[in-house]
Amino acid sequence: MSKLSVESASAVPVYRQIVEQIRFLVESGGLRPGERLPPVRQLAENLGVNRNTVVKAYATLREMGMIETRGASGTVIATPPVAVQQAPALRDAVLAAVRGGMSPEQVRDAAYAIARQGASGVRAVFVECNEERAQAFSKELSVRLRIDVRPGLLTELDTSTNDVGLVITTFFHLAEVRRWARTRQRDIETAAIVVAPHIRTLMKVAELPAGARVGVRYSTEHQSAQVRDWLATAGSAEVVLIASAAPVPADLAVLVVPSEDPRLGEGAGPGTEVVEFGNVLDEGSIRMVATVVDEIRFRRWV
Repeated sequence: MSKLSVESASAVPVYRQIVEQIRFLVESGGLRPGERLPPVRQLAENLGVNRNTVVKAYATLREMGMIETRGASGTVIATPPVAVQQAPALRDAVLAAVRGGMSPEQVRDAAYAIARQGASGVRAVFVECNEERAQAFSKELSVRLRIDVRPGLLTELDTSTNDVGLVITTFFHLAEVRRWARTRQRDIETAAIVVAPHIRTLMKVAELPAGARVGVRYSTEHQSAQVRDWLATAGSAEVVLIASAAPVPADLAVLVVPSEDPRLGEGAGPGTEVVEFGNVLDEGSIRMVATVVDEIRFRRWV
């Protein structure tokens, strides 16, 4: 099947790459009901993957109702449910569009666009222990995922999740969020993203001479410790934690503060360079969360 390809280096599992590509082809009209898919062995050989990977992908698509097995015909794209085919309102709207001059292809494309828009109302909350960090990441995720992602605090999970279908957090807090869901008996999707250190900050610390002192000043202790550990491996400088309420030592060469709260750099002496540390959301993590969002949409669709 020449339309499919996989990236072994991607953070998205190979079977999921196959699922999403076939799903896209079905929804965009590239594969039509009754069209046959390659046998498992053939597709595995074409893509250079293990047969079990293709088996898992086909099983997932079968559960989604997108493919079916028809004896000697093999695995084919499933026919849409009869209930959808015979929906009176849908049928009337399609016929009215055709009578108005739209071609079948235009009707198909317009219906798909409208359906996707109607099914895209997934709401999510990004939770963290720091309000500024939660606001910064939720804003970026809203743009990247094209859904409404609100900021929230870990201490407010009971109230911030009342009208959302997805809770997003960092891997650092994932276990805590899932423990909350079990304790509260909340059947809600959870997903985590990887937050990587900003390479420019690491390079700045790596260039400092041995013995230079670098201060890390964050509003929460765990974030300060995480950034300190990142910076400590970047060079031979001494990295120390500075409490947000404590004065800034005069002997610091560099003071690192979060980009979402640059006010923490106030109080640094004239000989101290204040560097705003910006975290970067991992691309693979964003793609994985996007897959979870699509699965939520699909469940609502069917």
